[in-house]
Amino acid sequence: MAPIDYPSIEQYARELRRQELRRLEGVAAERMSVYFRLLGQSALHGLYLLSELLRPLFSWTPERRRHT
Repeated sequence: MAPIDYPSIEQYARELRRQELRRLEGVAAERMSVYFRLLGQSALHGLYLLSELLRPLFSWTPERRRHT
């Protein structure tokens, strides 16, 4: 029976773990990118709607109309 090479098994396991962590970091970064893009678009759309609601308040002119 051949002896078990524990150090090489541990080294291989560590390398697999590093690769998996890098893969998960990439997946998380991609999802965060999509999430923040959607969040930014929603915020901009909300600000646009708010500006449309406030527009009549700032377009009012206090001058009285003159009837001729």
